[in-house]
Amino acid sequence: MNNINHMRIAIVSGGTGYLGSAVARMLARQGMSVALLYNTAQKEKVQEILASLPGSSHKAYKGDICNYKEMQDAVDLIEKEMGEIFACIHTAGAKPQRKTLLNSSPQELEEAFLAHGIGSFIFLSVCAKILQKRKRGVIIGITTTGVVFPEATRYLGGYIPAKYALQGILTMLKEELRESCVRVYSVAPGFMEGGMNSDIPKAFVEIFRRKSKTQSLTTPEDVAKKIAYLCSDKAGADNTLTHVVAPEYGAQ
Repeated sequence: MNNINHMRIAIVSGGTGYLGSAVARMLARQGMSVALLYNTAQKEKVQEILASLPGSSHKAYKGDICNYKEMQDAVDLIEKEMGEIFACIHTAGAKPQRKTLLNSSPQELEEAFLAHGIGSFIFLSVCAKILQKRKRGVIIGITTTGVVFPEATRYLGGYIPAKYALQGILTMLKEELRESCVRVYSVAPGFMEGGMNSDIPKAFVEIFRRKSKTQSLTTPEDVAKKIAYLCSDKAGADNTLTHVVAPEYGAQ
């Protein structure tokens, strides 16, 4: 991972979030300039995360991933102020609802697809069109182990179907960008304590941990390390779409 060029620029959607900020810090430590893309975070929080990134070449930009024009304007401004984007990392999303799919309403399913399907498509397509023209770069979307292991899909409402939509988007982008030499990856994390799972009681978290094959759970740093690797030249020959990061399943 130490061969990332210093001036390579990465845009991280949800860059002020639990996972996005960990990804941003890891990429910054590897020498990349990071553009944090956020929407609802307070300015104090944004500045705090920017200050935590090694180096001084990082910036933050506000934009709603579900608004196509805002995404176009944000990406254009990033390229104007920071230079050509090399990596587009999509970590933004919405919390799952703790219920079965059958007990979810059409409105709840629509909200999940808006966040993880439509929003993902808008952000990734805006970035992909730029990288396609340059015939270089990396696109990474955060999915979930639920698109790989059926047993990881329980009590998440419309979250898993919406993540399948994101997996489908990444699958098609990989094929459409193949001739442009743009690498596309899906990173599927396992259960992480905190962040979108901050509403889960500690006792249940410990149950998940004890059931884990490795007696451990996925951490944001685990995911960030995988993403940093996939952004590096070392991963240039890696043609695998989905990379599972889930020590509880013995996959890393």
